[in-house]
Parts: sequence; C-alpha cells; structure tokens
Amino acid sequence: MNEAWEVLIFIGMILGMAAIFGGYIWASRHVKKRDGQNAQQRAELLQFIESRGWSHTYSASGDRYCGGTPLPMQGTNIPIWDYTVGEFRGRAFCCFEYNTRNSTSGPDAWRYNTVFAVTMPTSVPRMVIKKPRAVDKVNARADALFGGGKVMELGDPAFDEAFRLIANDEEFARSVLTGSLAQFLTSDPRAKEEPLRFQGNDLLTWYQGRLRPQDIDQKLNYLCDVLDHWPAQA
Repeated sequence: MNEAWEVLIFIGMILGMAAIFGGYIWASRHVKKRDGQNAQQRAELLQFIESRGWSHTYSASGDRYCGGTPLPMQGTNIPIWDYTVGEFRGRAFCCFEYNTRNSTSGPDAWRYNTVFAVTMPTSVPRMVIKKPRAVDKVNARADALFGGGKVMELGDPAFDEAFRLIANDEEFARSVLTGSLAQFLTSDPRAKEEPLRFQGNDLLTWYQGRLRPQDIDQKLNYLCDVLDHWPAQA
C-alpha cells in the first residue's frame, strides 16, 4: 500500500471518529433539551394545570395503568410523577410521567415517558393498536405470559397494513373494529403515530418525553375522538 493510500485511510479514520463524537454531542444535547425541565417550564406546567381546574399530585402509584408499554406488564407500587386528574370534553382523564433509569450515565441516564388515560364507560378486554414493528410478535408471546394477548389480523387490508393489533379477546376486537372506529383510525394521520391501549376502564396513549402543557390538549382530544367512534354495541 502506497503512502497516499495510508494518508487517506488515516484521514478517513479521523473524520469517522469526529463524526461519531459529534453525533454523540448532538444526541446528548437533543435529549437534554427534550427531556430537561427547568424551573420556568415546571412553573408553566403547574400554572396550566391550575388554570384548567385540574388536580395535581407530585407522585402517586401507577399500578392501575400497568399492562404494557411504557409501564411494566405487572407491578406493585409503581411510581408515577406529576399525576394530574380532571375532566376533558365531559370525560374523566389523567396524565402523568413514568420514568425509568437506564444503565448509562449522563444526560440520557433517565428515560421519560408521558401517559394519558381517558376513562371509558365500561370495562373492556385488553387491546393494543400501534404502528407495526418487527419485534411485536416476539414481545407479544412474552407478554402473553402476563395476560398480554396475541397478535391478530382484522382482515381489513388497510387496517392490517397500517397497524399491529394485539388483543386478549379476538371476538371482542373484531366486534369493536368492524365499522366506524377502524375507518377513523385508518383515515386519521394521528393514529399512525399515537399508540392506543384499551384496558379495563381506561383508554391510554403515550409518548417518550416529559409532560408538557402544549401536548395535553392534543393527546386528550385524540383519545376523545377515538371514543366518539366507539361502537354502541361494545
């Protein structure tokens, strides 16, 4: 190998290391910006909650909301934070943060998740609707040990292509998703990005990140829109 090639390889290695280091710095700053919460942001959140007449508790138990991502399938005394309850569009709701610590250190040592739940008029079997991932079937088999249901297809090509459906009760899932609700989900762009979990008396959605005032109305509106298409026979 001639000297010119050795120089080019050396320069390529330096540039590659610089790119990796720069990517790490950018990712760390992005995570810190997304997941950080300064005093002003916290004051804005509490002020927003108070202005709506909702109730806020700094910490609470999230056992009721276990049953799947982002919370564990089962648990006891699961801590949740900024637990907020109130009424939105005539429906009782709550929202909160569920945070876990990663094995790493630094700005991304904590993983922050925000969960929204709207109370349904009746209890229903667990059913999850979300964007498909390659590992869903493997995860569903593991979750089934804790009552997590199984992956199924509705038989509607548009729905089955857009979503992964995991249900405890296949007959119930088909009865609910035959008609208006399935049509709404396949036509509404929010549905492809916002997962749903029906469980007991709760309909939940979630995202990775902190609880921010600007997200609350949007998420609750989506959950209420979903329930507006809930079939009467269900």
